[in-house]
Amino acid sequence: MSEAIRDPERSDLRDDERTVRDSYERVPYPSASHYETHPDQLAARAILRGLDPAPPERCRVLELGCADGGNLIPMAFELPESHFTGIDLAPSQIEAGRRQARDLGLANLDLRAVSILDLDVPAGTFDYILCHGVFSWVAPAVQEQIFEVCRTALAPHGVAFISYNTLPGWHMRRMLREMLLYHVRGVDDAEERTRRTYELIDLLAGASGNLQDEHSTFLRSAREHLEEYRDRPSYIAHEYLEETNAPLYFEDFVSRSAAHHLQYLGDAETHAAGIDTLPDAVAERLRTFTADPVALEQYTDFAVNRTFRRSLLCHEGLPLDPAIRPARMRRLAIASPTKPQSREIDLRPGVPATFTTQRGKTFSSSHPLAKGVLATLADVWPRALPYPELQAAVSFPEDESLTDLLASLHQSDVISLHALPPRCTENVSARPLASTLARKQAGAGLLVTNQHRRVVKLDDPMAHFVLRQLDGTRDRSALLRLLDREVTTGRLDITLDGRIPDVQRIPAVLQAVLEHHLKRMADYALLVG
Repeated sequence: MSEAIRDPERSDLRDDERTVRDSYERVPYPSASHYETHPDQLAARAILRGLDPAPPERCRVLELGCADGGNLIPMAFELPESHFTGIDLAPSQIEAGRRQARDLGLANLDLRAVSILDLDVPAGTFDYILCHGVFSWVAPAVQEQIFEVCRTALAPHGVAFISYNTLPGWHMRRMLREMLLYHVRGVDDAEERTRRTYELIDLLAGASGNLQDEHSTFLRSAREHLEEYRDRPSYIAHEYLEETNAPLYFEDFVSRSAAHHLQYLGDAETHAAGIDTLPDAVAERLRTFTADPVALEQYTDFAVNRTFRRSLLCHEGLPLDPAIRPARMRRLAIASPTKPQSREIDLRPGVPATFTTQRGKTFSSSHPLAKGVLATLADVWPRALPYPELQAAVSFPEDESLTDLLASLHQSDVISLHALPPRCTENVSARPLASTLARKQAGAGLLVTNQHRRVVKLDDPMAHFVLRQLDGTRDRSALLRLLDREVTTGRLDITLDGRIPDVQRIPAVLQAVLEHHLKRMADYALLVG
């Protein structure tokens, strides 16, 4: 007699597991690169806290709930001397990932259709363990097993990444979820469930009119939120319409992980966590409530109504130091897409310079060192400069002042820190080269992974076509001939202000279009040579 039959609780758990597996078999959830889970980022955050993690270029990675391998495949392609293992309940998703891996010739990726409950690996096997978009959608017993896998399978200085929905922010989204589940009750067809989801939220938000009461405002914001995913129905199906969705408070997550001898290392997105993200007056008052860092982060979640967290864990007993030390920063490289609004920056004290972040936010600084650092990083973007090179470029010998500045800029999401600098170039060469992975991804769809391990959507047909041609063998003349052929045959459309240019002007227009897209490719960190 099987264990599942002897143990009713275990039998129920297996039933839940089958329900989850069937859901993802019916509605696959295509995954993509999540830069914050990359060993580069996990190692950088571990180094900042005083740990000595495995180097990203030679490490062992396990992903729990890897779907079709969309997150692991770019890592495995970039890091051939590292080894990657992914498990998922859905056999069809695993097989889809295996096909992609075979197409790319990846010998360092192992994808398995296996349950987290059945995973059996030797102790200390993995330097990095990833669990993104799984924890809140599985039963409590599976959640405990996720912690246990991290405890047993994590290397001594390893780092685990677990994301999950959080309270109090999900109290509001839970209300939305319950309304949607009520409206799709009894409906099994995935497309019909999605249609009904938008039908209900459109109706309710429209009925709220211009009322400014709390509920009406919430309904309109909920419609705006769901509208972002209208072209990704799988997100709606699994985020809001699954049988299980169990958000929890951050402090409860930390407490439960501690029961498995794991300690909280920090958040994978520094700018999204921590009391320093709050206004100074608010942060100062909260510090009078408690000195405990976990409690302070919980208060921060209260203040910002946080809905989602990406927490990093390591083994208990490892000494963690919250101070950013110069010796640790020297092990990292720094990059920033922030651009100065003026070509010429006056570095003298007291003279303000204005900068624009990648998210379109502007800020000013009069500090000579801050202006010098940001101008230097802007000149070499998308490359990352190792700390010693940046220090030499700004001619600033004082480690502590530079380290403090970089820590502040990192906390504000103005710069990124890297244990493994992205391989990319700011220059467009005579024969531009994009990575094989990006070109293959462009051949399959609109989403490509850039060298900063982020997803770029190429919804411009011209840019999409150009990227696929950048194999390093074609100069501009060859690329222009290909563009001219596509335009002549009507496969690509070229217009200026909504009108097709005169025949005589087409060569000049194509040349300008090509240069425009090549520069954008460099700025998007898509060029490697």
